[in-house]
Amino acid sequence: MEHASGWFFLATGCLYTVAMLLSVWVLASRRREVVAWIPRLAAVGLVLHFIALVALTIEEGGVPNLALKDILLLVTFAAISVYLLAHFKFRLEVMGIIILPLVVALMGVTALIPDEPSRVTAGWQMSLRAVHIVPAVLGVGFLFLTFGTSIIYLIQEKGLKTHRPSRLFQSLPSLERCDRISYLSLGWGFAFLTLVVFTGALTNRYAHGDFSWIAREKWALLAWVLFAVVIYDRVFAGRWRGRLSAYLSIIGFVAIILRMIGVGA
Repeated sequence: MEHASGWFFLATGCLYTVAMLLSVWVLASRRREVVAWIPRLAAVGLVLHFIALVALTIEEGGVPNLALKDILLLVTFAAISVYLLAHFKFRLEVMGIIILPLVVALMGVTALIPDEPSRVTAGWQMSLRAVHIVPAVLGVGFLFLTFGTSIIYLIQEKGLKTHRPSRLFQSLPSLERCDRISYLSLGWGFAFLTLVVFTGALTNRYAHGDFSWIAREKWALLAWVLFAVVIYDRVFAGRWRGRLSAYLSIIGFVAIILRMIGVGA
């Protein structure tokens, strides 16, 4: 770890880990006096995360040809941004117990990925790649919120049906509000994912002259289909609102994460 960016990423991961452990401790102990420290630690980590990304760009001498490690670092940045939005805008304090472990796990994955030689792509290839990757990062960021609210929805619904609501979710918004936030974030995530699928086809067409990307992007295409089904039902039918939409959204999110970490690629 001879570069400054590596030390910043290490400090970032440590702060996210401490925030995650605090959220687990609050859940296990029911002691809420440290709840305010969880988003504060995450916010400081987000600032260091941004500094690390800037430092990495400077060390690479420009915007690199983003590899898996770089993309995951961008995705975790977007995920923490969405977590803080959920905490302060929608008052979903429990979102930390869902998103923070995912972020810590993904940052752990980046630590296991070896550094690749610096390759700076210029011209139209860099433009196409940026148009492909930036929407992907933004889309996955929104889908983190969709995933989290879907999990909350299912747990709350189970508690209501069994008349034994979980103590963790007693202070959360209603099922209707969780459903509304999930649908809103899914709409944005799906819009960006649609752009990603389109630009992925164009990028591969120009780079390789064919559409062989379909085999590599099976997880992304599966997620796109699942999200399209959920949105179609919400707009035109309305029969699947609630539990089934939550399950499909969760499966779609898992498919996207599998694609991000390169499973089956």
